[in-house]
Amino acid sequence: MRIPQLYLAGLASYLPASVPTERAVAAGWYDEHEWRNSGWTGAAVAGRISAPDMAVDVANLALARSGRDHAEIALLLHASVGDQGPDFWSPHHYVLRHTVGGSIPAVELRQGCNGALAALELAYGYLCAGAGRRTAALVTGADNFGVLRFDRWRYASGANTGRGSIMGDAATAAVLSIVDGFAKVRAMDSVSVPELEEMNRPEGPLFPPALTFDRPVDVAGRQLSFARRFPEAAAAAKHAISAARTELGLRTIAEAGITPADITRATHVFAGGESYVRSVLAPLGIDPARGMLDFGRALGHLSVNDHFAALTHLVATRQVAPGDHVLMISNGVGVSISAAVVEILSLPEWATGRPEPRRETV
Repeated sequence: MRIPQLYLAGLASYLPASVPTERAVAAGWYDEHEWRNSGWTGAAVAGRISAPDMAVDVANLALARSGRDHAEIALLLHASVGDQGPDFWSPHHYVLRHTVGGSIPAVELRQGCNGALAALELAYGYLCAGAGRRTAALVTGADNFGVLRFDRWRYASGANTGRGSIMGDAATAAVLSIVDGFAKVRAMDSVSVPELEEMNRPEGPLFPPALTFDRPVDVAGRQLSFARRFPEAAAAAKHAISAARTELGLRTIAEAGITPADITRATHVFAGGESYVRSVLAPLGIDPARGMLDFGRALGHLSVNDHFAALTHLVATRQVAPGDHVLMISNGVGVSISAAVVEILSLPEWATGRPEPRRETV
């Protein structure tokens, strides 16, 4: 859908230092064959800092960059994939308490790796429903995969993801405004492919839920099980996701009033190799060289944070300029797909031409 008035007023990323994949192979953490065939060069590892604490840090930076008073923020949306802290606890309210404070609604989003882009659309709807009283929203995303039940180097080992898949830790934040900002969201939309939810669901009953907590996360095992039980559906799954993503991307570009040739850069789920980036961008008529391959392959897949981390990098390093359009296109666990076209209106003061500093592992 075409968006008449939604801006990015502030943007920031928290990127820990990367552990080189060569070191991970030497330590026995990462399979050498997968390393040589995937293209990953590193994974960002945050150490002992929690995901919500990373979110607080980066949100306060994005707020400062936005120039918005905390009282202007009408909504907080916090997106994540992995564990955020203790059970029966609300990390989104922790982020709210330590950023803008007050009594505004705070909501946690679980849309797989598509969470941050999905939050854009939800935040816009909330602001539009405010009859002029709601002018800004804060979107955060954060994950730290350094937990016992998750192996960042092998969680998808053997899975047919098309991108290898190792996970990096990160947090990102965006301050959205319906008044003004350095970039404007020209169009955005989302779709679902619900018939593929089973592809990422373990065999067996959903209850008791200990089924998913009493063992390490094994994405490859789930997908291989799905392929064994439903070979025809598994064979069609990759095509279904690609077709839905391509249709959504082309439609969103058209709704922004531009053509694929007008897309200066594109953000996507991070990959280690060229084939995945090509599979996403080439069907849209976008040169894969406009993607974020080199930036992403040194960090690992950052779950919900790939897109805002990539956009922050493009702006900070001045790889985009006023008048440029950036396509952000994402899918999460195969069933949630979102796209947005963002036009750069001006370069903010924090766009120094240098990349955001990597944080030392705590």
